[in-house]
Formats: sequence, structure tokens, C-alpha cells
Amino acid sequence: MCLPTLEGNRLIMDCAHCSYEMYSAKCIQSHLKTISAFQSVWKEMRYEEEVTINFAPESVNTLVEYVIFIRDFEKIMSDQKTYGHPQDENYNKRINLLKSAYEKLFIDPKKVIDIIESYNEDLPQRSVFLDGYNKFSVIRKALLKVLKNLKIINEMQNKHTVRELFLEYAKLKEYEFVEMLLLPVPPNAKPIDDPDSKIQLPYGIVAKVYDLEGSEANIYLIENTYLENIPPQIIPYIKQLIEEETKAFPSSEDMAGLFENKIREYRNYFNEKALQLNITLTPQQALGIARECACWTVGLGAPIENLALDKENITDIYIDGQNSPIYIEHRKFGLCHTIYRYNLNLLEHAFRNIVLFSGEGRKFDDKNPVVDVVLKRLAMRCHLQRPPATFSELQGALRIMRALPFTYCQYLNYYAMTPFYAGYDDLMVSLGCSEAVLGLKGVGKTSFTAAKIAAIGTKMRILPIQDIEEIPVKAYRKRGFHIGAMKVQSSDIEGMHQIGGNELDLLSMANASLRMGDACIIINEIRSRTTIQGVINILNTQPGVFILYNLHAQSLKDVQDRLELVFGIPSASMYATERYTFLKKVRFGRQKTVNRVLGEAYETDINNKEFVQTFGFKKRTSMKDSALLCYFLKNPEAHSWTLDNLDLTKLKKNLNFSAEPPVVKKRANDNGFELEDYIMDAFFKAKIYYDIKEIASRTNLKKLLEIDFVLKVTAEANKLLVMHEKKYGGIDYSNLVPEWNEIFKQLAKEEITLLKTNQ
Repeated sequence: MCLPTLEGNRLIMDCAHCSYEMYSAKCIQSHLKTISAFQSVWKEMRYEEEVTINFAPESVNTLVEYVIFIRDFEKIMSDQKTYGHPQDENYNKRINLLKSAYEKLFIDPKKVIDIIESYNEDLPQRSVFLDGYNKFSVIRKALLKVLKNLKIINEMQNKHTVRELFLEYAKLKEYEFVEMLLLPVPPNAKPIDDPDSKIQLPYGIVAKVYDLEGSEANIYLIENTYLENIPPQIIPYIKQLIEEETKAFPSSEDMAGLFENKIREYRNYFNEKALQLNITLTPQQALGIARECACWTVGLGAPIENLALDKENITDIYIDGQNSPIYIEHRKFGLCHTIYRYNLNLLEHAFRNIVLFSGEGRKFDDKNPVVDVVLKRLAMRCHLQRPPATFSELQGALRIMRALPFTYCQYLNYYAMTPFYAGYDDLMVSLGCSEAVLGLKGVGKTSFTAAKIAAIGTKMRILPIQDIEEIPVKAYRKRGFHIGAMKVQSSDIEGMHQIGGNELDLLSMANASLRMGDACIIINEIRSRTTIQGVINILNTQPGVFILYNLHAQSLKDVQDRLELVFGIPSASMYATERYTFLKKVRFGRQKTVNRVLGEAYETDINNKEFVQTFGFKKRTSMKDSALLCYFLKNPEAHSWTLDNLDLTKLKKNLNFSAEPPVVKKRANDNGFELEDYIMDAFFKAKIYYDIKEIASRTNLKKLLEIDFVLKVTAEANKLLVMHEKKYGGIDYSNLVPEWNEIFKQLAKEEITLLKTNQ
């Protein structure tokens, strides 16, 4: 039951601990019964649950008037004189009438009028009962007169229930096909003037991002154009199908394909139903209706399913609890609110489907209150929590994983790094330099690590070790990469001392992988002392091993403190890792756009036992005005966002070092190369990635930035480097560059033609 408090002229209804969902029929009945017991009147009304809702003054006046009528009705009911003489044969009949009418006051005031008007009793035979008869007739007529003149009766002329009226007062809407309330779109919401603020998604879904004045978060709205203007006759059948199918437990053996199978099944059903009802459904409407039903029956609900379609922009979907508004993390606009709030039933059903269709055989109950699984259909990592791990709430964090890995070209497109850094990072990875990619949650550590695989190429075996398949192994494997994923104990089990299970811990798996021959070992997310100690032991005892790993940290001092104070490991062990790269999020002023950039990069000078900074982000007034400085080269090409006028032949003669990067210097000495040769290789790769980014921008074909075209280009570039390499190292760029320009022009022409043909 709601807990009302009166603060001056404001009535506050605390619905957070109510057993009924806010504005459900039972909630409103309970609410009216509770406030009718108050003897005061009020001018303001506020509802507090997971959201705060204030009623407009005119709505408050209407409800206060109705509450006063209920109180007067109760007084009349409690007065024994209302019913006449106790021995009158109609005495109990009158009591039952008012009792019946009183109960309907909290459900439907229009029904009260019908009940009182339909009442009829004959004139009493004995004169002693005549006074009671007349008095009750007067009371009945008076009640009818007052009731018919109430504002609430007039406002309910076009409403079926009191609940609909309350939803109108609260400016809430009910989802058309299931019992779910939609929050109002704030009146101060304004479309953001940005091409990325309106996205056309599959299945007729249009996503829009709005700015909210006076709020730090934007609002993300979804429109389903396929469901616009559907025949109203079909809507009851949609509701019925969703209700019936939701109760049925999926029993299909093909769980992976059940969602698509259900869409086909439902589409056929509604096409047949349209024929029976003699109405017309367009193919888009039939598909939209079928998918809507599948989303609710064997999916995660239409709102979450539609959010998951925006894989290019949404990184995370967050659920703080039942009835709490869902919100998202947008790659560009940061934290965004939505108007959707799942009640307990909808959330339980969505979480059940996540666990069931993950295919991992995990349990999610009071004995297993935390689960971390991957829903492969949506390429979504789902972390779910329930009591006793929470205070009576269901919580979820849904990470949308990219089906295709990021490329250096895409990072250039977002100004996350300079072309030279992209080329330099490609060089370092191809040389097999061990690296720690660091940063806080959500900066893109996994995506950046996955992007490095393209630079590793097909000449080395790659072994990602992870508890959740966030690195898209199959995307690389089908493109010819030698990559064999290894699964380790799930992060939600690690440290919980659970008995049983047949999964190896990360350290055991990393040691086992060393027996599989020379390979790049990628460890995605290090969380425990055992794991970090194992990685450091491998780096110190297996010289030359190529390991890329991720760790949550903001600075070298942060890493040092964590090793010494948290894990009890000497900080000198940090020298075993050759590179430390820090990613971070950047905002400019009060702008809400989030930029994920390379913050700092360090190389380990093992001889002098120090860390040398090689790159650093310098923030200015905007992203394009900011700079990613290279600290070992003075040449402006090393800091520039553009390489339009790059002359590699001239640059080779004028390389101006301010310091020697220690790791590259060591690799050059070990391999018999000059340091300048490696730096020029990095500039050549920088030119390649920049050329791809530029032609994608000129043609407005973002597909050119993706891995397929990038791999085609880099493969040809690597072949050309081998062909032009001199006997003792070094390359004559005066011959290589013109030849490369022709090759690239032809590759781009063929790819553009192919993409436009397939559009």
C-alpha cells in the first residue's frame, strides 16, 4: 500500500515500497481508499517511485473534489438513519446498495451512477416505513445529482477506466501491446543538430537523440514505422498472442533459431487473421507485428531488442531495477535516458530468456544470484543480478559487442588517434611487443585490443583467452586468421569460491597456451591477484613472449599502487611489459558528446629501469583543435590529424628525433635494422590508413573503414614493402609511393563499385 504524507499543501505518495505497480488498477484503488481517510485537503500532488511525477493543479482539484465526495458518501453510509427503520424489509437492500456503490467508487465512478439509477423499491405497505423510504429517495437523488456534476465524471466520458484518467494526469502512456508504462517525453526535449542524432535501423526502426535543457543526459527515442497505422481490428489479437505465448515455455530444440522461426510463424498467423477479418496488412506491417510479438515472447521485449539494433552507437544498456527507466551509453552522446520501464513480470521474463537462450546451461535463482552470459543472437554480453545479491531488485548491464572488430581507420574517423600513431601501433604489434591496454570501464580497451589483431596478420597464431567471447574470433577466422579462442572461468564465478565446475582459471589457461607453440596471447580483462601475477611471471620467465592484456587503471602510478598495495607484487615487475597504453573519455566544456581517445602511451626502457612517454593527448577547445603529441619526433607529420601533403621521400631525409623510443630501438638493434627504417614503416602505414579514411569520407561509404577493405589494402601494402626492401634494409620511397598510389586507386575503385552494386 502507498504511504501518503502531507507536507503543507502538498500530498506526497511514496509508491516505492508499494506491493502494487504504480498506476495499476489495484494501486489506484488502494490510493483512493488511503487518501479518502485524510481529513485535510491539498493543492499539490506528487508520486514518488523510481520516477517523480507531479499532477497539474486542475487534476489535483478534480481528485480533491472526488475525495471529498467519497468522504461524504462514507458519512452517509455510516449514519443508521440513512436506511430508515431496521424492521423495514428494504433496510438491508439499501445497505447493500450503498456498499456496492461505495466499492465501485474506487474502481469506476461511472458504474456508481448506473448502480444508483438502476435501484428500485416499491412504496412501503406500512406508514411507519414511509418516512425512511422518502428520506432514502432524497439521499439517492442527491448523490446522483452531486455525482453527475463532479469534474471526474465529465473527464471520464472518453475513458474506460479510472486508470486511464490517472495515466493522463501523470502524462504517462501505456504500451500498446503489453502492460508497460511509458514515461512522458519532456516538453523541453529538442532534436540534436547532428547527423548521428537520427539513425535509420532495420525493421522500420528510427532512433533519435534529443537534448534536454537543464539535464546532463540526453534522451534516446525509438519509432517503429512498420507499426504505424496498423488496422485497429488486429490489435486485440496481438495482445492475446503475446499473452498466451509468453506463458508457454519454449521447447524447441533449435533454440538458436527460435527467434527467427517465431517471426515467420507469427507473420503467417497474422496474414491469415487479416484475411479472416477482411482487412489489409502490408508486408512491412505483417513483419513489424510478427517481430513485435517475437520480441516479447522469446526475446528481451521490444524496447531492448530495438535498442540492440543500434550496434554502431549504443555500447551498453542498463537496468537498475524493475520499474526503473532503462538508460543507455551512446558512443557519441554519452549517457542517454529512454522512456521505457519494465515491470517485474516483464523483467523476469526477459532475464529468463537471456539465461535460457545463452545456451550455457547456467542457473539464475536465489542460489545463483549473479550470472554473466553471452546472448549470441544479439552479440550481447549480459550481466544479471537478483536477490540476495540485490535488495529485492532485478538488475542488468547489457554490453553490445561488435560483430566486426574496430580498425585503425575507424579510430582515425573518430579522431581517437593520429594517422602516425595508427601506423606506429601497427608497427609495434607486428614486431610482437607485449602491451598492457589500460583505462576505466567503457573506454574501449577490448575494442582497441581486438583492432590490433589485424596488424598481427595471418603469419602468427593468435590465442585470445577470455571468459566471455568479446573479441570476435569467428570474424577474424573466416578472413584467414589463425585464431583459436580459449575459454576460462567466468568472471561472475571467479572469487566466489563456488565448488565444482569444469572451467580452468585464466592463469592455468595462459600457462597451457604457451605449450601450443609461438603465438600472440591476448588476455581480455585481468581482475585478480592470481591472474596479474601469472601474466607477470610469464613475461619474466618467457623472454620474447607476445602478450596483450587489459587492465583497469588510469596511470602508471595507479598500476604501481595496485600491484604493490592490492596484489602485493613488486612494482619492478612492470618493466616486463614493453608498452603501456592508456585510453580515456574526453568531453569539451558542457557538451555531452563523448570522445574516446588515446590518452597516453609509454615504452619501457629496461636498461635504465624507467618508462618513457612516447605519446600524449593535449586537450584544447575542441576535438579537431586538440592534439596527440609524439614525444620522440619533432616532424609536424607525427602530430597532425591529416597527411594530405605527406612526402615520404622528403620525410625520410629530414626525420628529426627528439628522443629514441626504447622498445623500437631495441627491436631495430635485435633485427639488424636502423631505427629510421622502422619509423618510416610506421609513416607508410599511417599513409595507408589515412588514405582509406579519406576516401571513405569523400564517398560517404563507411564500409570502406571496416575490416574487409582494410585487410585487402594492408595485405597488398605488406607485399609491396617486401618487394621494395633493399638487401640490407631500407626502402626507396620515391619508387614505392607512386606504385602504391596506383595499386590503392585500383583497390578503392573495385571496392566502391562492389559496395554501390550491393546497396
